[in-house]
Amino acid sequence: MNVLEIKNVKKSFNGQGVIKDVSLDVKEGETVVIIGPSGSGKSTLLRCINNLEKIDSGLIKVDGLELIKENKNGRAIYNDKKILKEINLKLGMVFQDFNLFPHFSVMENITKSLELVFNKTEKESKEIAINLLKKMDLENKKDEYPCNLSGGQKQRVSIARCLAINPKLICMDEPTSALDPELVGEVLSTIKSLAKEKKTMVIVTHEIKFAEEVADRIVFMDGGKIVEEGTPDEIMKNPKKERTKEFLKRYINLEGDNVEYIDDEYLEKNELPAKEVITFFKKISDIPRMSGKEEKICEYLVEFAKERNLEYVYEKDAKNVIIRKETEKGKPYIAFQAHTDMICEKETISKHNFLKDPIRLIKDGDFIKADKTTLGADNGLGVAYMLALLDSKEAMPNIECIFTSDEETTMIGAKLLNADDVKSKSIISLDNGKEGKMTISAANCMEWFAEIKASKAEENLNGFKKYTIEYSNFLGGHSGGNIADVKRGNPLKLAGEVLDNIDGLYIESLSGGSKVNVIPREFKITFYSKENIDMLLKEKINKQIRFFQEDGVIKLIREENFGKAKVYDEQISKNVLKFINSYKCGALKFDDDNNVILSANFAAIREEENGIKFEYSLRSNNLKLRDEYIKDLKDNLVKFNVVVTWEQELKGFEPNYESDLVNNISRVYKELYGKEIEKQITQGVLEGGFFKSKINNLDYVCIGANTYDVHSPKERFSIKSVQNVWKLIWQILKSYQNDLEN
Repeated sequence: MNVLEIKNVKKSFNGQGVIKDVSLDVKEGETVVIIGPSGSGKSTLLRCINNLEKIDSGLIKVDGLELIKENKNGRAIYNDKKILKEINLKLGMVFQDFNLFPHFSVMENITKSLELVFNKTEKESKEIAINLLKKMDLENKKDEYPCNLSGGQKQRVSIARCLAINPKLICMDEPTSALDPELVGEVLSTIKSLAKEKKTMVIVTHEIKFAEEVADRIVFMDGGKIVEEGTPDEIMKNPKKERTKEFLKRYINLEGDNVEYIDDEYLEKNELPAKEVITFFKKISDIPRMSGKEEKICEYLVEFAKERNLEYVYEKDAKNVIIRKETEKGKPYIAFQAHTDMICEKETISKHNFLKDPIRLIKDGDFIKADKTTLGADNGLGVAYMLALLDSKEAMPNIECIFTSDEETTMIGAKLLNADDVKSKSIISLDNGKEGKMTISAANCMEWFAEIKASKAEENLNGFKKYTIEYSNFLGGHSGGNIADVKRGNPLKLAGEVLDNIDGLYIESLSGGSKVNVIPREFKITFYSKENIDMLLKEKINKQIRFFQEDGVIKLIREENFGKAKVYDEQISKNVLKFINSYKCGALKFDDDNNVILSANFAAIREEENGIKFEYSLRSNNLKLRDEYIKDLKDNLVKFNVVVTWEQELKGFEPNYESDLVNNISRVYKELYGKEIEKQITQGVLEGGFFKSKINNLDYVCIGANTYDVHSPKERFSIKSVQNVWKLIWQILKSYQNDLEN
């Protein structure tokens, strides 16, 4: 028997169709999970089922009762109130923002509806509530108020309230989206248990792995339509529609002809371009090498040198390792350089532990990527190139390989490098992420931590509206290499734009971003407003959704407030938002060749015990432009009571278009590929700035293979490009050897 029948349903807002001729049946005891990108119509469809939104035309039946009496002149005519009330009593709804009554205890949130709507006695209501709270492992919270519960506990209370009415159909709209990542599991576990009990459910979610585990049937929606539906195996492992495949690739690794896991057995059995390089990349991917935690990779490098009887220097305090391969006594060395650490970012659903777990590598056509984490190709590829060179039996000149530490955070390896340990006057860094480009100048970078000292106080906000704006699933990326891509967006700045010039706000909480050199991927802010600003917020957010709809997810949640709340006062809240908006962000200045020469990144905001903390940075290839920017920044720090608590400068270096190393690599590249290599000025920060300040007359450039979306879980590199750069490295060495012999 079908508990839910939907036929040819259409719904539009302001003339724009959001549900377009959708038909769907749900059988009794079935769990149907609806997935799809933001703006696909998932939540709107759920709200139409619950009569929270009126449809334009079509049919909706719940347990045999028709929500729509007839369709007349192309419009849906709803049934009479008696039938609608009967349908409402058969439906249970779990909202993403809990919708608990703040002035009721946990027990009262469950019992009040039973008493007032279902005419249960107080004794009957309490008995039902206690049994459900036991089931939810919340019996000890029955007398608490929602403000004293965690997000996961609030949602379990919301589920208990829904179950109390014993509905024929349970609808859940993003039941974990408002939760911190560590609280998601407890709610998902509760929902899984309901699915095992064969409760009839329709669930809208972004938790793709959960959808696969809990669903009897998965429905993929996009553009207001059902694109594809089927069993979890059919949708997750063998989707038929290209749009479904494209969407799922953001979350899972589709098993197909082009997708393979790269392990030792795979490398033994299969040939790959530049296999020796990728083999060593796999070896170092097995070694945890988070910035600041490079001891294990250093130990590996030292053992590598010892096993091959290679000369090495281990600068233990700096965690630098230098390995030399001397093939001819008395001849000069040519050096290669890369850093051993990596940025550690992962998807919310990933359980990866960067302190102990290996990075799992996946081959997807020409790309190698990781399983829901950053790949570490920045700068693991450089490390792999150097290990493959040192391991090679091919003839080559004397080479020196410099492995540095903490490049992604403090550059402590480059800062503490002992110049006397370096023999070469020519260093080729392998930290470039674009094949066919040679970096000859890197940016100066300023990084800061700052704070607004503040504490929360309890305020009487009775009658205020409570809002939460949440940004998620943005692309993020490298704050130097990706900063000019406006499609990546910056959730911190986007939220600031939405709330700009709105007075009378009280911030309850805010957090987003991760590291100072990473473009943020998420941000969440909860605040209160006396004024009803729904339309203003929706208008601003909808503009952003239209621009970032391919990747970013933006949600606005609003609820009524009936009492007190702990918040930052109005002035502190205003200063926070004004500082966010005053911070000029993104690519700011370009040279005549359209190279970015000034950029800034607002990287992170978080609450700590003594106040609100900020992380931000500035990159410049022009120190005059840098100093002008900093002057304005300092004025705003004073204006909004922001105090800098930590800062560091990472040195850049000026271009030398005609150095011997630049000319030699340019010539070799043209001979090899028949075109000019592009001389690049980068907003990236390279260790060459510190090297050149320590070693007189040092020639330093940077090359590398194509990497994409570094510093994000979508990071990947091109195998073909790795092969091309591997050929280039060998041609450079041969040319260098010929020059020495001549």
